[in-house]
Amino acid sequence: MKIKNLILIMLLSLSGMATLYAQQILLIGSDSRENNTRGNADLIMVITVKNKEVKLTSILRDTYVYIKGYGNQKLNAAYRLGGRKLLISTINANFKTKLVSSIVTDFNNTARVIDSFGGITINIDKGIHQYVNRYIAEQSYLKGVPSLPLTRTGVIKVTGDQALAYARVRVAGTCYDDHARVERQKNITKAVISYAVKNKSVALKNISGLWSMIDTDIHLKDYMKTFSTFLNKQHLPRSQVFPAGNLYSNERISGVGLVLKIKNFKSAAYRLNDMIK
Repeated sequence: MKIKNLILIMLLSLSGMATLYAQQILLIGSDSRENNTRGNADLIMVITVKNKEVKLTSILRDTYVYIKGYGNQKLNAAYRLGGRKLLISTINANFKTKLVSSIVTDFNNTARVIDSFGGITINIDKGIHQYVNRYIAEQSYLKGVPSLPLTRTGVIKVTGDQALAYARVRVAGTCYDDHARVERQKNITKAVISYAVKNKSVALKNISGLWSMIDTDIHLKDYMKTFSTFLNKQHLPRSQVFPAGNLYSNERISGVGLVLKIKNFKSAAYRLNDMIK
């Protein structure tokens, strides 16, 4: 998933902004599984920290938008075409947001974060099992390491690569579509956060190493100060998805594929700004 150290880095983001105003950080999960390549953005999430409230707003990658210099395309293509700057400017231009700060993480680093915790526990249903193992095989091939497929389903402990494969699955036209993938990404995020809260010493021990795995325009010192405070919170962040409801329709665009076409950008912009404020 276009994800870079995605999950624990999210912990850093959540911990660092105990301000009197809303702080918004764009978390980008990049599909750059090979060295020196920049893939599409598989995960696009706005982290909002306002006083003591934390919200995670996932923006669906197949949202059909105008990308300056490239025309109308899926939102996730903006990162591949112009990096974080183009992705941020594309979201701001289409939805009148004022995003500035960002964190980028990729597949390999996401798996390392989970492995640094000794794995996480998630619920793998029978229907998705075969798809997860296909992604595990692909990831192992790219890394040149032996594949470790899932041998059972249900509530099980998984490695970083297995969790990553679970989060990447998307099968259009089934119950494993893009919306379902966002839910799985959030499930993994919550599993990692839950582990960190229950194992504070391990999380704090790994924080410096985790920081070296990401690409960000935010200063580490802004997060280190309040990271331990975050770990003492009892409740997980509130999560939500954009677009949702009647804001869009599913359409197939020639040369682009299946997209989420916004019906009214003015209404959509109002909704997104309300969600991330």
